[in-house]
Amino acid sequence: MNVTLKDYQQRVLDSLREYLRESVRTKSPRDTFEKMVKRSDGTFQQYFPVPMPELSGLPYVCLRVPTGGGKTLLASHAVGIAQKDFAQVDRSLVLWLVPSNTILDQTAKALSDNRHAYRRALEIGVGGPVEVLTIDEALRMSRATADGQTVVIVATIQSFRVEDTAGRKVYEDNGHLQAHFDGWPDAVLADLEKGSDGKPVRSLANVLRLRRPIVIVDEAHSARAELSFVTLARLRPACIVEFTATPATIYKPLEGRYPSNVLHRTSAAELKKAAMIKLPIRVFTRPPSQREQALAEAVTLRADLEKLALAEGQATGEYIRPILLIQAERVDDAEPLREQMVNDFKLPKDEIKISTGALDELKDIKDIAAANCPVRFIITVQKLKEGWDCPFAYVLCSLKETRSATAIEQIVGRVLRLPNVEFKQRAELNHAYVFSVSDSLPAVLAEFQQALEANGFTRAEAEEIVIPAATPSLALGSQPRTVSLDPKKDFDAALVKTNAPVLMGKVTFDTTTGDVKVLAPLTEDEKQALYVCFRTDTARQKAEAAVNEVAAIAEAFGAGKPRPATGYEKQESFIVPLLALRQGSLLWELGKTDLLERDWKLSEKDATLGDVEYSSKRPTGRLASLDVDDSGKVKANEVHETGTEDFVGKLHQQVWAIASDQNWTDEDLIQWLDQHIEHNDITAAESAVFLRKVIQGLKASRGLADVSALVLDRHRLRDAIARKIEQHRQAEHKIAFQELLGGALVVSAEKAVEFSKIIYDPSSWYEGGFEFKKHYFGKPGELKSSGEEYECAVFLDNLTEVKYWIRNLAKRPDSFRLQTATDYFYPDFLCLLQDGRRLVVEYKGKDRYDGIDAQEKRDVGAVWEGRSNGKCLFVMPTERNWAVICSKIGT
Repeated sequence: MNVTLKDYQQRVLDSLREYLRESVRTKSPRDTFEKMVKRSDGTFQQYFPVPMPELSGLPYVCLRVPTGGGKTLLASHAVGIAQKDFAQVDRSLVLWLVPSNTILDQTAKALSDNRHAYRRALEIGVGGPVEVLTIDEALRMSRATADGQTVVIVATIQSFRVEDTAGRKVYEDNGHLQAHFDGWPDAVLADLEKGSDGKPVRSLANVLRLRRPIVIVDEAHSARAELSFVTLARLRPACIVEFTATPATIYKPLEGRYPSNVLHRTSAAELKKAAMIKLPIRVFTRPPSQREQALAEAVTLRADLEKLALAEGQATGEYIRPILLIQAERVDDAEPLREQMVNDFKLPKDEIKISTGALDELKDIKDIAAANCPVRFIITVQKLKEGWDCPFAYVLCSLKETRSATAIEQIVGRVLRLPNVEFKQRAELNHAYVFSVSDSLPAVLAEFQQALEANGFTRAEAEEIVIPAATPSLALGSQPRTVSLDPKKDFDAALVKTNAPVLMGKVTFDTTTGDVKVLAPLTEDEKQALYVCFRTDTARQKAEAAVNEVAAIAEAFGAGKPRPATGYEKQESFIVPLLALRQGSLLWELGKTDLLERDWKLSEKDATLGDVEYSSKRPTGRLASLDVDDSGKVKANEVHETGTEDFVGKLHQQVWAIASDQNWTDEDLIQWLDQHIEHNDITAAESAVFLRKVIQGLKASRGLADVSALVLDRHRLRDAIARKIEQHRQAEHKIAFQELLGGALVVSAEKAVEFSKIIYDPSSWYEGGFEFKKHYFGKPGELKSSGEEYECAVFLDNLTEVKYWIRNLAKRPDSFRLQTATDYFYPDFLCLLQDGRRLVVEYKGKDRYDGIDAQEKRDVGAVWEGRSNGKCLFVMPTERNWAVICSKIGT
């Protein structure tokens, strides 16, 4: 398994990192959350804190990732982020909660395996050794284990329920854990749960309470119902990070039910672009009287897919063995159904396995993806074994006329993952297939759309993903209806050549074989453009029948009237040139690395940290210092500080006291800071001189005899120094940027974004009532249905001079962007004008229009326009002044 992150996964983790860092800086997880969500989504989302006084101020967020998106890998990376960017320690105790024992076994095994991607992500993230324990192992954990590395305790939610046997063990007095409680001051021990004798119980729960665990809730959509905040409050977590496909949405505080604080949402489009899942899902239906036909068609389709998989393997070396999942009517039907398949379809019995709970033949299969594994069919009823995962599952055949929503949700999730996370050359191997027994196609489509929603997709996404298929034969990837004609007798070659571009994305012509494929409903104009391509009445009648069948299916599906093909579907060119640098025959996009070319020395910069930059007042709370006396016994003293107590400050003082190191020299601290501050653009020699000046300056200005106080506070010091270095860096970048704007910059189609070649992957889709007609991809992404940006989009869509426009997506590697002195900026809208020019529109609200950032964007936009020889235009409207757009175009 690859540990390399996909672009969308990196965006998920970047959001978490920013949230935790800002929560530390502002001391307000609520404000940080609401500001971040407002900035990314454009709407206000209320933050619901953990409703327990003991956890007031605790950061608690949810990361929504649909099924197939790699939640556990993300959770593995999240541990290091929470440890470094929030707790700010070199090692920590992590409580990793899962919903069931099956998932626990799988997770603990993967996290303990040094070769597994999850384990590697953990170790890379925390930057040191990791010990993975189950609850039973944690009950015997030594203090040396807890002190020496990051410890991850994998447990089920039930393990912390007092009424559960395992839960009782967590809270019981345990002599094996005595060493964990030695040496603490009374003030710290006073916060622990007490026994009947008034002394702290030597329990695992109290060990967790002492060490303020980072809590990761994996598969939270399954676990959260049983995860009470009362239980979590007993463990005093540092922060809670949920990973789920379906966040909680119900707000019933009297019942202890609160919505998840969804910080980041991943869309189906992002998963599809990253080749994580099979899309679309093609659905075939048969009436209940034709169950055997549905099964026969599913078996045949699986065989056809295997032929394609063999060809794929010969071309790429990738092994795929498509598997058919069959949902039987009842458990008693499973064995007779297998016998029927063996007898009727002449299938080897060892290729067919039954997994019905009472009889689970999958448990003995060590690796279902192995080349020597014979399994091609799996018969189930309600659901497959929890945690079972096999991307080879391509086809689902449900023989149950009445299905439970839970069963469908479980099984649909099994056919979503794409093998090896790579697109296949054969398009049919990028899709999933469903056969269903029902008299109503719309009802079946709705049922499976709901199942996808339960797997973390939005309703709009589900409607796009689940589509009706005309016939269960290949090639299914591009054929709702096909007409075979005589290319010499039936085709008018000249008209085919003329009209094919008009019909692109909806009709394809093969002038060699005579096949005409109708892919989507046609408008009246498109029908006429198709029919005139044929010389004979017979050919026209066949084509008309195919068009009518496709339209009928679309109507049954609820797709409404046919829409014109989009510019993307027609594969019309939409190229937007970037701002580039030319040096001789070399041409490259202007980027941040070009700003680094300016020669400057950090060692010559001001290294003073004032009280505003690095406050001499430590974060408030109760602080205990640990030391060892002459006899070697640990002793502890409480240091009292005045001021308002805050959650983050108290947390840091408690965990830093645990992790404190003794006898650091100035050079030890300098080396640690150098290793923990990113400065790839600055040499180690330069940074060492600067860091030494910082430390010496702090000792002198604050009367410190040694660096022990700075060592204990080194994470906060690190952040302050990093900000100081960044200020110097940005000042140099601004100078370099201004020099570059006056230099050899060019705007050329040689270095450009070609939108006909990309996959548009917004994190959300526009869902408003206005129907955009000119968006290049049909439906815009990441656009709200109200507000000034929406009104700007409507204006552009109605502008006669605009042929197509695109809602540009921020922070995507294949989006249009312009470099500023600090980072890239991604303009809101890109337009292809009727005369071939490109118009870039960046809308700015009145409150931001006069800012330095907006002025810098106008400056670089003006340079981009000026270097394009009149082919590109840039405009920044504000206060709904659409006239500046018309003026820029010249209307």
